[in-house]
Amino acid sequence: MHLATSKQNTDNPDKANFVRTLIVDNDTAYSHLLSRYLSNDSHCNYQIDSASTAKFGLTQCLLEDYDLMLIDYNLPDLNGTDFLIELRTRLIGTPPPAIILTAEGGEVAAGQALRAEAADVLPKISVNPESLARSINNALAKHNLRCSVESRTVELQKANVTLQAKNREIQHFYQTVSHEVKTPLAAAREFISIVRDELAGPVTEEQIEILEYAITSCDQIATHFNDLIEITRLDSSKVSLVKQDCTVNSLITRTTASCANALKASNLTLIHEIDHAERTITVDDNRITQVLSNLLGNAIKFSTPGNTIRLSSTRSADGHKLVFCVADNGCGISQEDQTHIFDRLYQANEVNHEFMGAGLGLGLTIAKEIVALHDGKLWVESEIDVGSSFFFEIPLTTPKNEIH
Repeated sequence: MHLATSKQNTDNPDKANFVRTLIVDNDTAYSHLLSRYLSNDSHCNYQIDSASTAKFGLTQCLLEDYDLMLIDYNLPDLNGTDFLIELRTRLIGTPPPAIILTAEGGEVAAGQALRAEAADVLPKISVNPESLARSINNALAKHNLRCSVESRTVELQKANVTLQAKNREIQHFYQTVSHEVKTPLAAAREFISIVRDELAGPVTEEQIEILEYAITSCDQIATHFNDLIEITRLDSSKVSLVKQDCTVNSLITRTTASCANALKASNLTLIHEIDHAERTITVDDNRITQVLSNLLGNAIKFSTPGNTIRLSSTRSADGHKLVFCVADNGCGISQEDQTHIFDRLYQANEVNHEFMGAGLGLGLTIAKEIVALHDGKLWVESEIDVGSSFFFEIPLTTPKNEIH
């Protein structure tokens, strides 16, 4: 066994790049030839260590931090590819780039070397200063790129862990604040209602109007907190569907009832266009009503008094899905806003319209998540000053006794 260490041209100021290299080859003459090629390189400073067996080569790699390895494929105790595989099991971190040198073996050796993640394979007979330098440059460039990617990946993984922790903190904050505020908020609303209803003494018409505004504000705050709790529960996968059989008509009736006062207050007409109203479907009826109410509420909010809103349900062209639609002829949504309208906390802000809204921008996000839980999808079609149509579809399960 031969193990030798030599330093080549380390004091040459013209060679700025310093490459610590290990040559693993039991052919002493060929090892010296490679050392001579490297020492005559005008661009790099090579500090060269050599080992004549795989065993001592592995020992060197564990003791020293190399930038490059030149490894003979046919070593006396282990072939070059097995050397690389063994090195990866022992070494902490990314091994240095390796170039396998073959005197024989051809395509088989080349395939094995590449599977062992060697940077390159060179037949010994064709190695010269130019081909060796070219192979080394490519190997070092690929290795540097790989190390950069791995380093960036580690940084991103750490950043992702930090973001997940921050997200959990925010979710906990939402839940804590919501629960802590909802109780005193409900009490405040109740006290305001007592005063408005003159249970604590007479009030003027002007005072009643002011108290109505206060109650409405309390209701809006409660809605915001409910949305925050809902979105955190959806994020943490704590929302489970309670599916049961219900008719399309019952969903429409419940939705209409929940928005009746708002429709009347805004002087809007709601038109139903319902196919198969008595059809039975299996859904979480509370959740689907929540989605429909949200869409209908938005249509009311962005429609001018005296206009018409359409609420429809039809079967898809393939007959496998039920498609609901809430359409208005209100202010409409720009193409740019349509790409973000379902994003969390996003609110369309058309300066040319007076419909600014007062929500948190969570309603459509929650609606989309609920539809997704039903294996469906939600989308919008809209045009400025023409109106908007919100669609969502859910898969149908056909009852055995249904006749088409």
